[in-house]
Amino acid sequence: MEILSSSGHQKSLFWSTTICSLAIVLTLVVLNLSFGLVMHYIDPTQSVFWYNLSPIVLLVILAIMLGSVLYEVYVFREGGHSLAKQLRARFLNPAESTPEETIAIKITQQFAKQYRLRVPAVYVLPDEVGVNALTAGVHPDDTVIVITWGALQNLDEIELYGLFSYAFNQILTGETYQNTRLKIMFSSLTTFSQLGSKVARYGFKPYHAKRQNKFETILVALGGIIWLMGSLGLLISRLIKFITLIGRTFRNDVYTTQLIANDANIQTLLRIYVHHAGSQIHSAYSESIAHMCFANSLSSQSWLNIHPSIERRIYELNPNLLEDLRLENLKKLKTQPLFSLFHPFGDEGHEVAFTWSAPQPLPLLRLSPISFTLKDAIKPLNPAIRAKMSRPEQIDRALQTASGSREVLVAILMIRQYREFIPKHAEVSRAIVDALLSIDGRQHVQIFYLACQNIQRMPLSSSRQFLTKLALIAQADGEIGLLDALLIERVKYQLNLLPTHMPTAFNDVLPEVMRLMDALLHVQQLNTSNQLEIREKLIKKLIKPEDWEHYQDLSDEPIDLGEILQDISGLLLRDRLRILSIAEEYLWNDRVITQDELDVLQLLYWRLGFETDEIVDQVMKKNSIMIV
Repeated sequence: MEILSSSGHQKSLFWSTTICSLAIVLTLVVLNLSFGLVMHYIDPTQSVFWYNLSPIVLLVILAIMLGSVLYEVYVFREGGHSLAKQLRARFLNPAESTPEETIAIKITQQFAKQYRLRVPAVYVLPDEVGVNALTAGVHPDDTVIVITWGALQNLDEIELYGLFSYAFNQILTGETYQNTRLKIMFSSLTTFSQLGSKVARYGFKPYHAKRQNKFETILVALGGIIWLMGSLGLLISRLIKFITLIGRTFRNDVYTTQLIANDANIQTLLRIYVHHAGSQIHSAYSESIAHMCFANSLSSQSWLNIHPSIERRIYELNPNLLEDLRLENLKKLKTQPLFSLFHPFGDEGHEVAFTWSAPQPLPLLRLSPISFTLKDAIKPLNPAIRAKMSRPEQIDRALQTASGSREVLVAILMIRQYREFIPKHAEVSRAIVDALLSIDGRQHVQIFYLACQNIQRMPLSSSRQFLTKLALIAQADGEIGLLDALLIERVKYQLNLLPTHMPTAFNDVLPEVMRLMDALLHVQQLNTSNQLEIREKLIKKLIKPEDWEHYQDLSDEPIDLGEILQDISGLLLRDRLRILSIAEEYLWNDRVITQDELDVLQLLYWRLGFETDEIVDQVMKKNSIMIV
């Protein structure tokens, strides 16, 4: 693949160079003709096609074009590092990076180690909210990856992985170095438009009223004329890139998917698809770097964009995905409140079709937490200690086989549902139930984790039947709690039935966010008055004042907590962190956390795509201080 791709890039470079040379000649002819019209107007005896000043005009234009190429060669004297400085990008230093920046650096190092490449330097464009990235360099030693601030802030680790996989595909195939040479070559056609813009800026300085230039009107007019003449070269360069490079984006998407053997690339495209700023870069250099980027750096309304639309790219990678999104969108309308259906066109959320559906009828939200004895619900066990606690022999024997592990899962959910009153007709070993009831109830979730690891993969139909069986047990009394729903999500993940999260907008899933907060409230060991008071604070923190009235009353509609978690997992990284931080601030900031609450917190962080060990350690330390 690499050899074929490299030869393809060489062929594109050859044709681009040939056509660019013809375009330079065409530009010279048109500009010479333009000045000829002016000269003919001044002196009718002068020919429009060749006049006295034609040699001088052509030499000046050629000098400017040659100068722009030489300047670009100078800019790339340090390879991609020089371009990053020209774009005013900030270098990501591993020793001084934020957590988001550290993830980007870590992914880069992993790719470089995997493909035995020199680790590229990573830069970030600090003022760009769009999601995009580009690679640049003349040699492998000076290759850099430049990503936008919007990519760092809005993509989770999987989506960043997809973005960097595309960049490394460009490096491996040699496209990065071809793109750099194309930028140098095409600068001869875009230099007039850039020069005209700079001249016009000298005359137009609205923020410097005390330092006005008396020639500002002349400079603006002259800059406009130069830019207008240069727009011909700009249009020709864009046309050449469109003709020679339009098809390679689809090929690169396919190669990237094959390179990493997963769909992270599609996840990145889906995130851009729903992102309000898209992939646009508002830099003065966005035109010249358009062909180097992951996605279109210009406005989607621009003519002759090199990159096809995000929707087309998703369709090429998965033809059924967009259709599934639209169908799922229509199904969701039935469950949304009436006021949430009135959105401007184009603001619709997008969901992924589920491979498994919760059994009907859906349960109500459990309004009281499940606990065994008071002492078990007060102080949580340290995860490391809980993992090493001794277990009955019956449990250890059951965990040695996949069928035994599945029976343990069923038994734990039955105990949580029926507590000590297991139905006689239940299809579960009484010995396992008795063994579980003989130990501290705080161990049950830890044993549930171990059983999940041992259930092994099953045929799709068997997996769905087993998951339905667990769900029926968890909602046997017509109610469902958040911890039980999260435990089922863990089993779903282990059976490969957990859908890939689909990017969504916060306003589209606001009802689901409030249902999650209600579910979190009912995990707490709080009385009703305190719950209502905290709920009111949560509403005011999450929702705009004009929407408060829609969420003041607790909904008593049937609920699918799995679908709610799926919707919320598709939110932007900062939105998910905001929801979790608000929950921690109002629910667990001034109280000793219980074992069930800690398990919910840990599983919720996991389900929303975050590492859990660090947050659990922090909660345990705070618990110890509060107890003392």
